[in-house]
Amino acid sequence: MPKVSVIVPAYNHEKYVKEAITSILSQTFEDFEVLIFDDGSKDATVEIIRSIKDPRIKLTVFEENQGAVFATNFLIEQAKGKYIALLNTDDVYYEDKLEKQVKYLDDNPK
Repeated sequence: MPKVSVIVPAYNHEKYVKEAITSILSQTFEDFEVLIFDDGSKDATVEIIRSIKDPRIKLTVFEENQGAVFATNFLIEQAKGKYIALLNTDDVYYEDKLEKQVKYLDDNPK
């Protein structure tokens, strides 16, 4: 089981999605899975995601847009990690983001 499930709802972000996913895969903390839900993108978002080869990435593609809340809830239900981290596909993580957050959460269980 991964320590962290990084959930990534995606929709029509071909300009940003590769950089967003790369920022996850470049983390100093490496015990995570990446769950991506493409919510009916009409651009090249899915093709770009599929071009990134990493066994931690699990992609679900819906043909029709379900909405951000549906996508996020779906990903949370699929998550196997102790912790869940969210990344929108037009954002990026600092390389030590997960390391700092996991340490804080582990050190402060309440």
